[in-house]
This record gives sequence, structure tokens and C-alpha cells, in this order.
Amino acid sequence: MKPYQEEYLELLRSVSKIAGSSVDAQDPDAFIAASREESRARAEAVRRGSQLLREELFPVLDAILSVSDEEADSLFEFAGKLMSGVSQKDVGLHYRIHLALVSRARRLGRRDMLIRELYLLGMSLYNLETMLSPNMLRLYTSRMRMCFAESASYFDTEYDDIKDPETRGYVHRSMGNIALSYDGSDISSAEEKLAVLKRSISILSDPDVRAKTPSLPWDLYLYKSHQERTTLLNFLRSGRADADAFAQVLESAQIVQDRQLRDMKERGDPLQPRWQYAYMAARYHCGAMLLPELLEGLYSLSGSRNDDDFGSQSMFSHVSAPALYMEYSKHLDGDRFDDKTPVRIDKMTHRMLAWIVRAPSDENNEALMFCLRQFVYAYREFPGGMPFFELIENVFAARHPTVYVRMWLTGKIAEQLTLWAVDNCPGKLVGLPGCESPENVIWHRDSLSDFAMHAGRLHDIGMIHFCNLDASACRDLFEEEDALIRQHAHCGAQLLGVHRSTKIYSDIARGHHRRYDENGGYPADFTPESSPVKAMIYIVAAADVLASSSEETSSRFSPVVPFDEACARIEKGRGKRYAPFVSDLLGDAERREELRGKLEIWKREAYLDMYSRRAEMMSEQF
Repeated sequence: MKPYQEEYLELLRSVSKIAGSSVDAQDPDAFIAASREESRARAEAVRRGSQLLREELFPVLDAILSVSDEEADSLFEFAGKLMSGVSQKDVGLHYRIHLALVSRARRLGRRDMLIRELYLLGMSLYNLETMLSPNMLRLYTSRMRMCFAESASYFDTEYDDIKDPETRGYVHRSMGNIALSYDGSDISSAEEKLAVLKRSISILSDPDVRAKTPSLPWDLYLYKSHQERTTLLNFLRSGRADADAFAQVLESAQIVQDRQLRDMKERGDPLQPRWQYAYMAARYHCGAMLLPELLEGLYSLSGSRNDDDFGSQSMFSHVSAPALYMEYSKHLDGDRFDDKTPVRIDKMTHRMLAWIVRAPSDENNEALMFCLRQFVYAYREFPGGMPFFELIENVFAARHPTVYVRMWLTGKIAEQLTLWAVDNCPGKLVGLPGCESPENVIWHRDSLSDFAMHAGRLHDIGMIHFCNLDASACRDLFEEEDALIRQHAHCGAQLLGVHRSTKIYSDIARGHHRRYDENGGYPADFTPESSPVKAMIYIVAAADVLASSSEETSSRFSPVVPFDEACARIEKGRGKRYAPFVSDLLGDAERREELRGKLEIWKREAYLDMYSRRAEMMSEQF
């Protein structure tokens, strides 16, 4: 590899180490100091990484058709270090490199290279798309499918002309991976996925096909295809699958279970909880197991791993199994609980938090965040249990302290702006909960203050999908990533909208990036003016900018905006980006100075609160 590539990889390694450096702090002051140092070091890594790519890599990608084969091979090797298997150091850059190599292979007529590059480009798109899961939003599904399908199409056209065994392997892997582009919970998409997997399994099982390239790991390909078919449990759970779908999924679940049992007997390998669940769930959906038995099995899996084990199987036990327990428990009797379900959910939730706060920041980060999103989306509130807003705050404090501090500060600023509005322009807050008149606004001053605080803290929870983009990379964002991040408003609104304790904040998450004059911002299909909480949307939009006025809360998504500049932006955007009444509140010099002073106090309070949350989670005993 080239020197700049080695340096970039070292930057990625350093950022990964930086991300966890504050965890070992022994007291709040040490935690604050370490967090600030992390922020500075991360900003420097982003600056240097962006410079390296701008000066060394991007000119090569721009001239990809004319570079030497040696240069192209160097790019391929570099991309392999950026993303490989569960290791996802920089998926966006991996995508950019392979996009260029696809163009090179296509224009130069390099068939074997094109097959390989289409497969790898499809995997890049798959990992970008996975950041949205389990939300049903899809940005790159069609492009991913086209990559895999084109690579797989060579099986039907030129397979016998391909002499390289590795290239034939890419053809078969692409054929199976077409299934990744289908949504298992949508009936037509699930049926397409079943058809794709059925054909792939048939070809992988064909002795004549195997005989053409005996060196390929056929049994591994076949096993992976059966594992993928078991992911259609969501389709079975929907109640819209036919008998043939049940039979196919159950067949694959049984094959995977038999393989697990054989490996346990022959090599002493423990059963993997993910596939134990798949086997139990397949049997349940096919009528061979009752729902209480499945729930007992999931509860048992949730405690099957030691709390000091941070491997992928423990990740399933501590995070995914409780999520699935909550999802299946909804079928007990609608939204009602039996006597033990709330107790179990509460216990699994606290155990999960105690585990994730101690889990290291390493190559499993993205897999862990996927499992956490699965948990958050499946979460069930119940009387006496942890409300959803507290769960989500704990998750951010545990895994992304910088985001937590920013959200905490946004809440305090929104609270202060709201109190000023109550005192100076109460009519602008009419329409908020319990406020049908200016007199009601004044009467409900305290409750509005609390409402604003929660609104600020929760407005960015959709970032649970994308925090690792900030914590793990050392460059500026690409447009593909920016398109993903813009979905955080929709994701946050969806998450908040399904829980009793947070439903009222849904529009605030959805609309805080929309312009006041609705002439820009996102999402384009949302109109804050039509929302009953429009005043709080406008307040939080301004508070969000003010919260980024220090290096401790900076990120690639929201770089530092000095306090005076943030106030100037809000004033300049009066009636355009920001609501006039909010701009007017900050137009008063005395209020600005008061807010400036309070921000310094609040930053420390935010860190102390985060440290306290983390310490409490780590002290949990089970």
C-alpha cells in the first residue's frame, strides 16, 4: 500500500482508541477532561484524514481509467483494510473506491475484475443500508440489488468461460446476496427473497456445478444461504406467509440447527444463541412450539452469556434476545402483559444497559449498534418500568457520550428559551400542551419548562442510527452518508411516536431541521406550522445550533459554531430559517450574556449527569 494509505489506516486506528479513552476515567473531572481531549483529537484526525484523501486519493479516483494496474491493485488492497467481514472501519470510503474500480473494470472490459468489484460494491451498499435497520426506510436497496444481480448473471451467460475459481466464487456469493436486498416483512419482497434463495440453494447443491470448481467452499456457501433463509422469520411472524414459505424456512432452520449440534459434538463448539432462537422461532411459527415455550427459551438465551463476555454471541444474548422477547410478548394478548413479563423486561433492560456501558469500542461497534437499535425499536413501556425516554438517554450515555452531552445541553437551552418566551411573548406558545391561551401559558410555566427540557434531549434520538459515522471516521462526510444522516429526523419521529411517554415529542424530532418559512430544510414533506407543538419545534431548532457552541459537543455532522456566531446566525435567519419570536428572544444583549454564562455551567452539569448515569449502569448487579 501507499504511504498515505498506511497513514489513513493509522488515523482510523487512533480514532478507534480515542473513542474509548474516557471510559477509564475515575471521577467526573477526569471524565470531562478526557472527553474534551477526545473531541480535539478527533477533530484533528478528521482534518488530517480529509487532507490525505483530497491530495492523494481523490485525484487517483478521478483518473481511474488511466492509472496503472499496480495503482489499481493498491486501491483494492487499501479498500480491503477499510471493510472486511464484521470489521467496518470506513464503509463510505470502501464504497467510493469500489465504485471507481467498477468503472475501470467496465470501461477496460475486465470481466473477472468487474464481477469481483460489483460484489464488493454491493456489500458496501448493504452496509450503508444496514445503518437504517430496523427502520423500514430504504435508500440503497435497488442499487445493491443491481450490483449483486449483474455479478450473478454471469452464471447464466459466461460461467463456463470463467477460469478463475475465485471469480466463480464471487458469482455464487452475489447470487445468494441478492436476497439481502429484499425486505422480509413485506409479502411481495419476502416472496422474491424466498425465490432467490431457493434458486441459489438449488445451484449450490447441484453436483454438476460443484464438479466444475471443486476448490470452492460449497458447503459454507450453502450453509450461509440456509442461515439467510432463516431471517425470513419476520415474514412468518407477519401471518402472511403460505405453507411453502413455512416449509422452506423450517427446513433451513433445521439444517442450521443440525450443523450447530454436529459442531458441538465434534469440536466442542457451543451452540450459538442466534441460531438457537431461529430454530425455536421456526418451530413456533410452524405450530411445533407454543408461544410461552418460545418466550421461556428467549428469556433463557438472554442470560446464557457471562456479563464479562463481549463477543458477538454475547451481544445477541444481552441485546437481541431481550428485543425479540419483547417483540414476541406482544402476541400474548395484544398490549397486555402477564404477571411476569414486566418483571422480566425490566431485568433484561437493566442487564443490557450494564453490559453495553462496559462493552469495548472495537470492530464490533456497528454490529452492537444494530442490536441496540433492534432493542430500542422493540421496547415496551409498562407501568412502573423504565419509560422510553429514560431508556434512550441511557443508551446514548453508555455508547455515545458526546451526543448525550449535546442533547442534554439542547434541553437546557430549550428550557431557558421557553421560560423567556413565557415571560415575554406567551401568545407564541399557545397550542402547546394545556395552553389554549396566553393565560394558560403563564399558568403552565413549570410544565412547559419540563416539556422543553425533554424536547431538547429527545430531538436527535434518530442519530442512534448514525453515531458510529461520527465516532469512527476521520474525514468529512460523503454525499451518500449525508443522505443517510438526513433520515435521522424521520427515524427519531418514528421511535418517539410509538410510546406513550414520548409521542408528544415526535413532531419535534421530525421538524427541527425544517426551515421556518418552509423554503428548505428537511424533511420536505413536513410542515411545522401544522403541528400542535410548532412553537417547540422552532425553539428546539435554535437550541440545537446553540448547543454546538463548544468543542466538547462538536462532530462531523455539526461542527463548532462559536456562541456569538450561533446567535448571529439565528438573528440573520429571522423569519427564514428561524421563527421571529425565537430570534427576538436572543436579540436582547442581556439575555445573550446570561445564556453564555449559563452554558459554561451547564456543560459541566451535562458531563456530571452523564458520568452519574454511566456509573449507575456499571454498578448494576444481577
